[in-house]
This record gives sequence, structure tokens and C-alpha cells, in this order.
Amino acid sequence: MIFISHSTRDGDLAIKLMDLLQTQFNLQRENFFLTSDEELKYGEDWIESIRVGMDEANLVLPLITPNFLGSQFCLCELGATWVNQKALVPIILPPLNHSALQETPFRSWMQSLTLNSEQDLARLAQTMVDKNVGKVNFPRFNTRAKAFYNEVLEPFKVEMESREVISEALVTQLRKELKQFKEAYDEAEKESEQLRKENEALRDMKDKEEVKAYEYSNMEDWEMFTELVRKVSSTLRKLPKVLPSVLFQSFRYDNRKSDERGLYSPSANDELKILENRGFVVWDDGWQPNEIHPQIHTAKIAIQELKKFLDTNLTEELEVRFNEEYEGLIFDMAYSDFWEKILGLIIYHSGE
Repeated sequence: MIFISHSTRDGDLAIKLMDLLQTQFNLQRENFFLTSDEELKYGEDWIESIRVGMDEANLVLPLITPNFLGSQFCLCELGATWVNQKALVPIILPPLNHSALQETPFRSWMQSLTLNSEQDLARLAQTMVDKNVGKVNFPRFNTRAKAFYNEVLEPFKVEMESREVISEALVTQLRKELKQFKEAYDEAEKESEQLRKENEALRDMKDKEEVKAYEYSNMEDWEMFTELVRKVSSTLRKLPKVLPSVLFQSFRYDNRKSDERGLYSPSANDELKILENRGFVVWDDGWQPNEIHPQIHTAKIAIQELKKFLDTNLTEELEVRFNEEYEGLIFDMAYSDFWEKILGLIIYHSGE
């Protein structure tokens, strides 16, 4: 008997190999033991049937494939072949090679055979002859072996090379991602519950002013606006008192010379000349902020951050809140009232 041990996923390959050996060695179906070919009947002690079949076999051929090595039961079968070592010839299918047995008891097994060509199939046939298993016509067998290699083994090799391998590392990564998704889902659930509670609270409020106060307490854009205002105001207040005016004019007139429009009084110009010596401003047919000065550089960054926020986040709700807080002011940094009333600065005008 020939016992072919294989993964159920390789059942088609095992049956085709059995057919090749059966027809070329003039054997019968009952000369083979294949678990995937309905050899085991329902209700039988199938583990005992495998043990008996393996013990009585003249030739035990484990088909070593990626599917075989991935099956705990196949590895148990492989270990059980010790009961009939003389009959054992592990058959290794490409893309695997002899190193595939490295983690098995057969890592130094001399009788293993890797089917890399039709010549290797001829070696399998010679092994069967040596073990007195049937008779074969080698010229005819070699013809069939070539067709079997091209039509069965080569496509099997390609399939195994392209299959998706579920490695331990991939499982670990998927578990990590699943944990992250669960945490994100739980966070979204918390936010949803908070929104539900907020909506219920709003429905319970009958007084409009109370509703407005509640809405304002959850207005993140307004909090960001006031924080940026505090930052700009704090930065500019550290500068000599005339410099905020230079920065305002530079901002308003898009970096044109500050006193092209006669913005400063003689006393202010005298002060600016002193600041020129200190590196705060430069003269080029008009006063301009000297951006290489660290305080000027920091101030311009703060101003740009506030401007960017207003350019991208100026919603209707934010504008309504501004108009209520600062009645009569235009919500625009291009006007001196904004710098004076909101930022709390002194802006010098012509003749002052």
C-alpha cells in the first residue's frame, strides 16, 4: 500500500499524483490510502484507520507543501510516520525546498525528495521500484511525468508563490488595528452620548439668554479667537510704543512704506530714528518693520496666525458673537479700531 499524507487543501494535487502512480505502475485504487478521497467512512475511528494504514504501507509519501506545514494535524501525521520509517519518503513540493523540514524531526532525512523537474518524478518511480511497489515502463512513465510536471506541479508552484500568507506578524498587526478601531469607536460613542446630553439640556432651556450662554460656553472657535488675540496683544505690548503703529500700517497697506501717507508726527519720527539704530525698523522712502529683528519676527508671526484664523474660520456664529461683544466695531484687522479696542494697542495717526 502507498500512504499519501497531505493537507485537505492539497487534495486535488494528491489525487492527481495517485492517478499518475496508479496508472503507470498498474496498481488498483485499494493500493492507496488518501484521507481526502473518501477513504475514511463516517462513523469510523478515523485516527485509528490512519495509524493502521500508515503502519501497513509499503511507501509513506507526506506531500510537504505550505498548506501541509500550516496544518497541525498534518504535522501530527508527519510525526506518526516514525512507526514506519523504512517506508517513509517525504515529498517536498516547490516553491519549498529541503529546508522546509528544518523545524521537523526529518531535517536531516536523507530519503526526502524535492520535485523540481520531471527527472525528480523519475527518481520517485525508481524509489517505488526499489521498494517493490508495482512495475513500471520507464519510457512511458517519463512521458507522463513531463506532462504531469507541466500541467500540475508548475501551476501548483505558481499558486503557492502568489497565495496570501497569514503570518504571525500580520495577525499581530491586525489585532493592533482592531484595538485602535475599537478605541476610536468607543471615543465616538462617548462624543455621541455627550451630544445627546447637550441636546437634551438645550431642549430643557426655556430662556433664550440661557440657551445663548450655553451655546457660547461650547464655542471653540471663539475660545481660539480670544486666545490668538491675547497672544498678539501680549507680543505687541512688549515693543516700543510706536512700533505697533508701524506693524499696523505695514499690515493694512500690504507692506508699503509706512509714512508714504504722512502717518507720523515729528516726535514719532524722532522715536523711529532711534528705533532704526536699534534694528527695529528700516528706512527706505518710508518706515518698515525690520523682520530680521527677533521681536519683530515674533510679532509678525502672531499677527499672521490671527489673520489666518479669521480668513479660514470666520463663521456667521463667530461674527454674531463678535458683534455682541464689541458693538459698533468692524470685525476686520485692516482697521485701527480693531487694533486699539480688541488688541488694546495705541495706533498713531497723521499729526499725532
